[in-house]
Amino acid sequence: MPLIESIRRKYQEGVPITQIAKEENVDYKTVRKYIDMEDFSQNIEDYVRTQKAKIIDPYVEELTNLLNENKKNWHKQRLTSQRVFDILKEKHPEAEISYYSVNRFVKTWKIENIKKNEAGFSHLKWYPGEAQADFGEADFIWLGTKLRLKYFVLSFPYSNVAYCQLFRGENCECVCQALINLFEYIGGVPKVIVFDNATGIGHRFGKILKENPLFQRFRVHYGFESRFCNPNSGHEKGSVESNVGYLRRNIFVPMIKIPEDIEEFNLTDMLCYCEKLMEKRIHYIHKVPVFDLFEKDREALLPHPPKKFEAKQILERKADNYANVTLDGNHRYTLPPEYRNTQVLVETWAWKVAIYDMNAVKIEEYDREYGQDSTESVSARTGIASLVRKPGMWSNSVFRSNLATDNPFREYLDSVTDADIKHKVFYEFHKAMDEWPYCTVLKAFTELAARNLDLTSRSNVSVYCSRIESCPVDFSFNPTGVSLDKYGSFMKFDYED
Repeated sequence: MPLIESIRRKYQEGVPITQIAKEENVDYKTVRKYIDMEDFSQNIEDYVRTQKAKIIDPYVEELTNLLNENKKNWHKQRLTSQRVFDILKEKHPEAEISYYSVNRFVKTWKIENIKKNEAGFSHLKWYPGEAQADFGEADFIWLGTKLRLKYFVLSFPYSNVAYCQLFRGENCECVCQALINLFEYIGGVPKVIVFDNATGIGHRFGKILKENPLFQRFRVHYGFESRFCNPNSGHEKGSVESNVGYLRRNIFVPMIKIPEDIEEFNLTDMLCYCEKLMEKRIHYIHKVPVFDLFEKDREALLPHPPKKFEAKQILERKADNYANVTLDGNHRYTLPPEYRNTQVLVETWAWKVAIYDMNAVKIEEYDREYGQDSTESVSARTGIASLVRKPGMWSNSVFRSNLATDNPFREYLDSVTDADIKHKVFYEFHKAMDEWPYCTVLKAFTELAARNLDLTSRSNVSVYCSRIESCPVDFSFNPTGVSLDKYGSFMKFDYED
C-alpha cells in the first residue's frame, strides 16, 4: 500500500508516468494500473490465490482416490500425510516431490472432504444440580512403592466444582461406591449425571442403551436420571474431561503418598484435598469463586433416600477341583478344600469379595483383586488351616509369598526343619485368630520371632496380641529414652493353659 500511495501522490503532483516508474523501480503498466484504479475497498476475491501449475498436479487424481478409499477406515487407522507421501514415492520413485507438498494437499483435501461435514462443537447449557462423571488414572506412593490407580471424578458443570475418589478398577461396583461416598459428602443427589460410554455401568450402541443391572438398581434407588455420551464424544461432557486433568495436575503432581487403607482415605483426606483445591478456584467464565456457584448446585440436589444402597453384585459360581472361584477371568479366590466342585454365591464389592454357601452362610471374605495379571487370593484362616494340616506346604504356600522376604516370622519358619514345631506354630496362629484379628496375630508372631521368643507358647502369643491391640509394640509411654527391651525376657516364662 505505501507504493500505491507514493505513485498516486507523485502523479497528482504532475510527475510524468515514465519518471514515476523509474523512481519507484516498477513497470510503466503497474504505474498506469494504480493511477486508473478507482476502488480500494477490500474484496473477498482478493484472498483467493490464482492457481498455478504445481509439481503435485500429475498425481492429484491418484492421491484423491487413495484418500477417498482411506476415508472408509476406522479413524484411528487412517493414512497420515507421511504414509501418503511414502506410498507415492514407492509407486513413483522418479517423482520430484517433497513431503511438504503432499502434506499441504492432504490438509486441503481433509478440509474439503471431512472437516466441512463435521458438526463442530457448541457450548452446552448446564443447570444447577446436573453432574458429569468419568475416570482418570494417576500414580501414587503406596506402601513404599509406585502404584497406578483409577480415580473417579464427579463434576458439576454449572459451578465447575469437582470431587474424586480412588479405586483399583473402574467397574460398576467402583462407580456406585464412589457416587455413594460423594452423595453423602455433598448432602444430596444430582438430578442428572452424564457418563462416559466406556464406564462399567453401561454402553450406548446407536439408539440402544444397555445398563448394568447393578447400576439400574442403584439409579432407581437414588432417583437420578442417567445419560450416556455418544462413542468418541468426550466434548459432550467437557466439564468432567477438563476436571480429570485439573485434579491430576493440582493434587496428584507430584505423586502423593497414600495410606494402606485406600477405602478410608477416600472418606477423609481425599475429600479434604478436593475441598482445599476448590476453595481457591475461580470460575473461568463468571470470575467468582466456584463454591459461591456450588450453593445453587446444592439447592437443586435431590434428597437422600431413607436407606443406604449396598453397591454389590451377587453371582452364582462353581468352585473348581482346587476349591478356586475365578472372577474377571484371571483372579482366583481359594476356599477351604471341602468346597471343591461346589456351587457358591459370590458378593462382589468395589474393595472386597465375599463368598457364601448356597444357604447364605459366609465361607470367606477377600480383598478384591484387579488388573490383567493373574492372582490367587487365599484367606488367612484358610491358608493357616491348610498349613496346620500340612506344614510341609510352607515353602510353596501363598501365605509365605505374601510376607516380605525380610519378615522375621518368615525367616524363622524358613529356618525350622522340624515339621512338628511348624505344626505347633501354625496351630497356635490358627487358635489366636479365634480371639484376635489376623493383622494383630501376624504382628504378634513377627515380634516374637524378632525377639527370639517361643512361638509355640500360647501365653507368649496372648500377651503380645493383647499388647498390640491396646498399644502398638513399637510405641512406648516411657519418656526417659532408656531401653526396656531386657525386661522382655520375662515373656519367656510359660504358663499352664
